[in-house]
Amino acid sequence: MKKIVYGLLGLIVLILALVITAVAFAGKIVTNEFLVTQIEAALNVRANVTKVNINLLSVLSSIEVEGIALGVRDSYANEAKPLSERPEMKSAAINLTKVDLKVSFVELLKGKFQLDQLILKEPDISVVLFEDGGNNLTPLFKPPLIVAGQPNPALTPEAIAEKKKEEEEKAKEKLLEEPSAPFTAKDIPVAIKIGFVGIKNGNIEVVMKKTSQVIKIKALELGLKDIDIDGSNLEAHNSVDVNFDANLIIIGKNKEESSKFLLDTSGKVAPFVVKTGLVNPVVTYKVTMLAGSFMSGFAAFDSIAGELPLLNQAGLKMDKIAEKAELNKDVTFNVSYGNGKVTFLDDPTFPSKNYDLQIVKGSYIIVTNNNHEMNMGILYEKNESKKSIDGVDAKIKEASKGQGNPVELRNKLLGNLIKNDRINIPFRSYGDIRNPGIELGVAVGSISDLIGGAVKDAVKGKIGEELKKVPGSDALKKLF
Repeated sequence: MKKIVYGLLGLIVLILALVITAVAFAGKIVTNEFLVTQIEAALNVRANVTKVNINLLSVLSSIEVEGIALGVRDSYANEAKPLSERPEMKSAAINLTKVDLKVSFVELLKGKFQLDQLILKEPDISVVLFEDGGNNLTPLFKPPLIVAGQPNPALTPEAIAEKKKEEEEKAKEKLLEEPSAPFTAKDIPVAIKIGFVGIKNGNIEVVMKKTSQVIKIKALELGLKDIDIDGSNLEAHNSVDVNFDANLIIIGKNKEESSKFLLDTSGKVAPFVVKTGLVNPVVTYKVTMLAGSFMSGFAAFDSIAGELPLLNQAGLKMDKIAEKAELNKDVTFNVSYGNGKVTFLDDPTFPSKNYDLQIVKGSYIIVTNNNHEMNMGILYEKNESKKSIDGVDAKIKEASKGQGNPVELRNKLLGNLIKNDRINIPFRSYGDIRNPGIELGVAVGSISDLIGGAVKDAVKGKIGEELKKVPGSDALKKLF
């Protein structure tokens, strides 16, 4: 995925460089035909650009490039056919409704780059992740084999040999050099002030061939605002306001939505460590998950369900956790992010109709490889909890033949499995989030054993002795 992101960034940089260079330094009139020709000479794509609007008269000159589309390269791109002679491109992998740039050309002519705004409007991107680890977009960002009907001069044996020779010489020179220090804010030659860089109303679809899952990111709003960096004075100038809003939808093998997360994320990020100037390895965000978000078919819950027959034997009915869980209200929490790892910094609770899902501080997910370790708890809904607890009382009453107080026995048997009159199932989920390992924080085997043959002895005051006989029963005393 990193290669895809870098490729997209490279595309935007290429377009902007072409426009700025052509207008400011070469005095050329930039047209959609000109941009398509240049893009297809650099990338292995068939491209289309609908319109180019340039206004050099305002204080902050603006550049708009409309209708950018990239698709699989074909004969029209290889032969550099005029746009008027091409049929419509029907299946573009990347579409950008508009790239909107506001830059000071006056400062540009002085050799300075002052960017006020860069917005990608309504990008529409389709990504297919193949079973071998490849994807459909990476080939698009490679150099084309044919340019304007001729072999790409950059890919001739002579050009490749020359490039290889240059790389070898650079490698030799690098070996003789002193080890370079890591990049710091002081390596940035000028102070950077940028008004806004972002994406408006984006849509990204990722199809995973191996699992047949589809991930859709809809209504994506990504903004980097008020970028203020000065390597010589990081205490006063070291901030970027980040906002990320999106609807994240996961579609399962059955072609139905299994989860939807409505996200509203913000944070004031310090890109560099003030004392050292090094790139900040971890940043903190405030995340709000909006009401209406839902989850069903969660792999961890399926794994827990495998342990539930023992609970059912004890009279605890936990069938509701398999149902769709829709968030009742907005939930705000803080996370840190660094090197692909998202860590929860507090203990959020996500309330739904059937249960509340609790996440313990320190739980994490590594988004780059789906590895995770989450300490969580399912706090069953109050009325459903009462039904299950009444079922346990009935089992105890039946097993004890009316001897003793069922409620007192139940409290001794279940311990902290009941929390504030609600059933509480703590558990740990770890490993690959698609096929997680699960450890329950309750000794469910001991519960069923005690309610079975041992309950009669428990009635006679031997509950403590019976607990000692059951392997793993100490877990009952350690529940949160």
